[in-house]
Amino acid sequence: MVEGDTQVELTGLERFSQLEDRIYRVVEAFKAIRKENERLQTENQKLKVEIEGLRRNDASYNQNLVLLQKEREALRERVEKALGLLATLEVR
Repeated sequence: MVEGDTQVELTGLERFSQLEDRIYRVVEAFKAIRKENERLQTENQKLKVEIEGLRRNDASYNQNLVLLQKEREALRERVEKALGLLATLEVR
């Protein structure tokens, strides 16, 4: 009977050892996940800064576009007036 108890006890120790191994793997996986999370948070912050810069550029480009459209319209009006004056010269 003592031999059988020893065998059960070893099985219990083996189970405990397996549990320790599992806990170790979980802790290591948790550390890896935490490190990856920190890396992703840093990358996320960099992307937010980049997006903000792109938004500012977009706003600047839109302002320039509006200004250029106004200038084009003013130039078109001047050209139409000049063509109108030329047309009156041809008629006379």
